[in-house]
Amino acid sequence: MSELAIYWVFAGAFLASMVAIGAYQFIGLRTVDDRGERAFDFWIGEGTVPGWWTAASLAAGWLLLGWMTWQMYLWYAYGLGAIWIFTIPWLLCTVGLLFVPKLFRRFPGVSIPEILRFRFNRMTQTLLGPVQSFAYLTWLAAEIYVLSAVLSKPLEVGIVTMAVIVSITFGIYVTMGGFRSVLRTDLIQFVCAAIMLVALSVFGIMEAAALSGGFGQIVAQINETPPVYADHFWDWDSPGYSYMFASLLIYTPGFITLQGAWQRVMATSTETEAQKGMWWNVTFNVIIVVLMPTLIAVAALVVFPPVGGEIPSEVGSFGYFIFSSMITELFSNPIVAGALIVALMGMALSSVDTYVNVCAMNLTKDVLEPLVFERYDVSGQARLNTGRAVTAGFIGISLLWAFEFPGLFDMYFLSSALISATTAVATFSAFSKKPTTLSAYLAIIFGTVGIFLFFFLGKYEMLGWLPTWLTNSGLAYGVIGLALSIIGIFVGIAFGTPPSDRVLARYDGSYYSGRREMYELNQQLKQEEKEEREEAAAAPSA
Repeated sequence: MSELAIYWVFAGAFLASMVAIGAYQFIGLRTVDDRGERAFDFWIGEGTVPGWWTAASLAAGWLLLGWMTWQMYLWYAYGLGAIWIFTIPWLLCTVGLLFVPKLFRRFPGVSIPEILRFRFNRMTQTLLGPVQSFAYLTWLAAEIYVLSAVLSKPLEVGIVTMAVIVSITFGIYVTMGGFRSVLRTDLIQFVCAAIMLVALSVFGIMEAAALSGGFGQIVAQINETPPVYADHFWDWDSPGYSYMFASLLIYTPGFITLQGAWQRVMATSTETEAQKGMWWNVTFNVIIVVLMPTLIAVAALVVFPPVGGEIPSEVGSFGYFIFSSMITELFSNPIVAGALIVALMGMALSSVDTYVNVCAMNLTKDVLEPLVFERYDVSGQARLNTGRAVTAGFIGISLLWAFEFPGLFDMYFLSSALISATTAVATFSAFSKKPTTLSAYLAIIFGTVGIFLFFFLGKYEMLGWLPTWLTNSGLAYGVIGLALSIIGIFVGIAFGTPPSDRVLARYDGSYYSGRREMYELNQQLKQEEKEEREEAAAAPSA
């Protein structure tokens, strides 16, 4: 059997197993008797996941192939300076998530917009839902493109064809089982990704040591042909001070409020287990998400060094081929290489399934539910069917976007800046009892408008009136959008109506355990909200 055939056997078997898990979760979902709760389950799962599983699922969901590729590319291109663009913001993110369960498990929302609904109001949810959906659609498109580009090389198939194959696969199992499928497949994908990253980092560093004449000579060898944008490997400020500052500022808040992370926190069995999960998450992220890709990038600088100050074809633009090139370079046995290619596929699927679920949830749960389902008392089965249809629709949209892929820098910086300037600011404000509903409105509106307005002004070189250090970063839109959003919070505090006693009482409310309690508390708070609206409507005529 040829090497190509072996690779396809491994890939086909893995994709088929993912679909089988989705079919099993489809059957499990049908055992939920209450149709409304079944539709709720589609977005949150059974609510019985222990803390360590939450952390493994979260780490798997964060092992975005595009994200890992970009992280390795940053180390390859900037050397130690990469820490400011990715590593430090990511580590701060894992620490920030430690503070989430204690407060927000009192607000039983499936999504961050729904959580904020219980702190502010329903309109906050409908404002923020589309913004999040757009941001994560960009990530979904990026992941599909990078996955297809990476796998197209060893599997000898076109990028478009590969994109269609993987999209159909994860589309089937996510559409059938919803977040249940995501949580179950994540565990398998986490193990696959961990095995691959361990293998590539260990054998990659060993190969780099062999080529350099010893482990202690690796950095010296790198410095002979240094990272393309650095003078040497330890060039800690290679990105430039303005770029470093802007990256930290616009990345870190958005990382902390990534929807996939919060969804898993809310789906964990208890608040205590959720807290344990976030500590496990710190461990998994430091070792697997940050350290191992960094070691692979260091090895790549030796195994595939820059040529004439340019990135070689084995690495590819934005590092698209680092993973596949390292696999084929280090492992000549086609069985081993095929298994690692499957692990690579698993790492990618663990993120695309998360983000298609998030995109669909932010539109279905945060827009259609408050504006249509609740208003017209739509049945639970119709809500579930709509959720599945929207999920399938986002797969098609992301495929179209992926084929017009603009590059990882714009995709990740723009979407992360958007999340920081909207979701993060509004969410962080909820730690205080002072912000008003107007605060949330203005933060989301100012942040969204500011990001897009200044992004396009920058594209057309119309920001010459700003300080040079800011425009030189290329990220002025993120800094300005974040600043405008924060201003919106304080304007809302000054001129908005303070939150009601009923809302403030939720800060001391009970924690829920499991999906059933979460669903019941979710419905209770929505009923209280409805009563408040009815009382407010009746007040003028009383």
